[in-house]
Amino acid sequence: MNPDVFRSEDLRRGMLIEVQRRTATVIDESGVETHCAYSPGIRLKEFSNFAVGDRVEYFPGNASQEPLITAILPRVRKISRPGPGERHARELILAANVDLLVVTVAAAQPAFNPRFLDRYLAVAERFDLEALICINKVDLQPELPPEAAYLEGVGYARVSVSAETGTGLEELRAKLRGRLAVLSGPSGAGKSSLIRALVPGSDPRVGEVRDSDGKGRHTTTTSHLYATEDGVRIIDTPGLRELGLWNVEANEVAALWRDFRPYLGRCRFTDCAHRTEPDCAIRAAVDAGAIPEFRLVSYYRVLETLAGEGERP
Repeated sequence: MNPDVFRSEDLRRGMLIEVQRRTATVIDESGVETHCAYSPGIRLKEFSNFAVGDRVEYFPGNASQEPLITAILPRVRKISRPGPGERHARELILAANVDLLVVTVAAAQPAFNPRFLDRYLAVAERFDLEALICINKVDLQPELPPEAAYLEGVGYARVSVSAETGTGLEELRAKLRGRLAVLSGPSGAGKSSLIRALVPGSDPRVGEVRDSDGKGRHTTTTSHLYATEDGVRIIDTPGLRELGLWNVEANEVAALWRDFRPYLGRCRFTDCAHRTEPDCAIRAAVDAGAIPEFRLVSYYRVLETLAGEGERP
């Protein structure tokens, strides 16, 4: 059978739950999984064509033809980062058709870092995704960090959990149910432990926090979608370890900070970078206590990254 000429009645539709370089696993609406190759008619010169969460059309296979993915259906949303080529020339899709970005940070071990949290929230804004702040390991530090309380006050939903003790997991399940969610956040935050707690039978690799620097070892090596019968669907992908803003102009960054938006356009200069320019409305808001200083510092860190000075927490 010519893999490029299938009858429409022979094709099915499903969602990718795992993607490899030459194959992918598709799940249909009834929960049946099919391991498929890619049709020769699909261009795979740049391996950014497919991502977990993509909806695809596929041939389920028969006695004379192996299962083949024949087409990718239009994406609603995506999360991406630069590909292995030139920084802005190639895009690597990490997850597709996502409803929710769950920004997972640890309350302790490693220490809570608001600048990591701000960076991931800015990425959610950039990709037009709803964000949920998930503070894990509250068994080690039950007190809510003031930075997280502030972000909740500007409109970000928050849940505090412990994958170790089960605290808050039912609330988290309720927020995930019926959504296609991506778990993101720095290494050591406990994302793999959360998946194991939320999805019975799942087995993402779990890493320990290094004693030398208090940071986590990254353990996920292949993107995968985990699902439960009651509608929890979580994408875990290795590329989210280094998730950051890219392919964005410096003058577009401030608008990704929700609490900056009321002050944009009120500076003396229309091209104000909110650094040292006189009569800056955002810096004035920080000085007045309307915006906490940690938010301005996070904004500066992102600008430095875009300028090629490297990512700093």
